[in-house]
Amino acid sequence: MTSEPATLDDSTLIKLTLAGHVEAFAALMDRHRAAVRRRIFAMVRSTDDTDDLLQEVQLRVWRHLSAFRSESTFGTWIIRVAINEVLQSYRREKRRGVCQPLIDLNILPSRGESPHQSVVRIETTETVRRAVAKLPTKYRQVLILRDLQELTERQTAHSLELSIPAVKTRLFRARHMLLKELRSTDNGLDRVAA
Repeated sequence: MTSEPATLDDSTLIKLTLAGHVEAFAALMDRHRAAVRRRIFAMVRSTDDTDDLLQEVQLRVWRHLSAFRSESTFGTWIIRVAINEVLQSYRREKRRGVCQPLIDLNILPSRGESPHQSVVRIETTETVRRAVAKLPTKYRQVLILRDLQELTERQTAHSLELSIPAVKTRLFRARHMLLKELRSTDNGLDRVAA
């Protein structure tokens, strides 16, 4: 390699990495690490989990870099890999039977909240979480990114490699399915509306 890796564009770094230049891969990852870390953290909200998932993303990119087809930018592709890795971790946790963390902030009463209001808030949160978890993946992804992560339609479309109309359609359907699921839950909608 004749040039400093950090000065080369992504496509050149990818070609060099595929040719066996490990320092090109390091430069490529250094360039995109902050954006990938931010996206993962926005989804998992845990520094430890973010670090673990970032390592998994880097490993997956290393293994599958030859599959990158330049149909989108490398930055878009690696963010998509990160989102998929987070979603895979959710699925693995769901199969394992996720244990509640020792300190769940939702169980702490809010200032000025009665014990009854606290119980209702906790039950409502759990009802909504369970209902969201039951949504098909493609709808759950859009709902989480738009309504929970509060990304714009454009950001959501970019992250999921969809068109903006597709994001709008999926979000509409996701909200409809969530409402239907909450209505089917015993008093689920009553708690949400309260």
